[in-house]
Amino acid sequence: MTPVTELLSRFAATLRFEDIPEEVIERTKLLCMDLSGIMVRAQSLDSTVVLKEALRDLGLHHGSTRVLGSAEGWTPQAAALLAGAAAHSLDFDDTHAPAQLHPGAAVIPAALAAAQMNGATTRDLLTGIVAGYEVMIRVALGLVPLLHSERGYHLSATTGVFGAAAAAGSVLKLTPQQMEHAFGTALSESAGTGQFAVNGAWTKRFHVGNAAAGGLLAAVLARRGYTGATQAFEGKEGFFKVYSPAPRPEAAVQGLGTVWETLQSGIKPYPCCRGIHAPLDAVMALHAKHRIDIAQIESVRVGMARRSVYVVGEPQARRRNPQNVVDCQFSTHLCLAVALKTRHMGWDDYEPALADPTIRALMQRIDVYEDTACEAEFPKAFSGVVEIRTTDGQTWREFVRVPRGEPETMLTAQELRSKFSLLVREALGADGETALFEAIRNLDQARPLADLFAHAAPANAGAVA
Repeated sequence: MTPVTELLSRFAATLRFEDIPEEVIERTKLLCMDLSGIMVRAQSLDSTVVLKEALRDLGLHHGSTRVLGSAEGWTPQAAALLAGAAAHSLDFDDTHAPAQLHPGAAVIPAALAAAQMNGATTRDLLTGIVAGYEVMIRVALGLVPLLHSERGYHLSATTGVFGAAAAAGSVLKLTPQQMEHAFGTALSESAGTGQFAVNGAWTKRFHVGNAAAGGLLAAVLARRGYTGATQAFEGKEGFFKVYSPAPRPEAAVQGLGTVWETLQSGIKPYPCCRGIHAPLDAVMALHAKHRIDIAQIESVRVGMARRSVYVVGEPQARRRNPQNVVDCQFSTHLCLAVALKTRHMGWDDYEPALADPTIRALMQRIDVYEDTACEAEFPKAFSGVVEIRTTDGQTWREFVRVPRGEPETMLTAQELRSKFSLLVREALGADGETALFEAIRNLDQARPLADLFAHAAPANAGAVA
């Protein structure tokens, strides 16, 4: 039996900033920058506002722990929950394609909350985030992600609590033994299913925030001596055997400390499920090659891997008739209809699209199917193919193997900066945007964490707090 819990605990607890390759540090800063922008933008989102109201009802607003984009103070666990839910709410957060999850939204909020509790430096924060990414991704690989998700689990939530525990535990300086106890307690908090998709529920956003808060709690309990289950991952009734029909525990520790899975995390150019990104790239490529008149589109066929068809293509009648923004984020039909009409797909496109009769009509002419070439690439790549037929007999086809934003197709520095600006400028103003961007660029300089939050308050606190 591979001692996964022991090995991951030792790695997370003993990882030091000096152990981490420079390229991993640079990628981690990039991931922090991306997720920070999302957290700031999502502070005024409807689901975030309601979550804040509920946490105030529970008396959890009497604290000093901050969330990026808000001037309000919370208890540490509430801050982790809020930040994690906000980070995942736009479906704009980073993705690790082979593990089929979004690591940052669970890991980074837990690390931020723990760092504020502990008076940590920005280098401590970065170290904790790397520990959390590595643990979360590797735990997902050990499950065999597709088998786990086919059981109905939401990977970013179920594995996120372990990534959050590792990140918080690293920042709080847990010993390897304490880290094992933290994972043992996190095992009791691992939850989240795909049932949210039935009605486009906000539950999906809550899942990941709850994972961030749960991982923080597990780490704090372990620091105080609270015992957790041993062999949390590989045990007879541990995470792997209970949550997967055919786990591969050895995959969780293969190359541990030498192969950095953090480097395989990609950054999204579109705020929707990653499975829709390659088809969106294909539409943008077709726009560049042809003059597309949507009035002359007879049909659009969209090929994907089987799992992507299940998540964002079926049932087609529902995907062609989204009722809310969460529905839109998982509707290939809506996202492609927007892109075909406007030549772009952004967060602010959703609400207008829901009320647009032209978009509604175009969705009815879009059909999603399982494509053999895309299936052959999955899960190494979320490939997509789009074929457009026009009323005058033309057929245009575009295949995209790897969508933009993956490590091998990373967005340019200008595109990344533009995304950050789009997300934070309204809340922070131009000066605040620049200051926060520079603070994140300098996270590796061992500065007080207060320097980061000094630049993260909104220009008009009342508007987003």
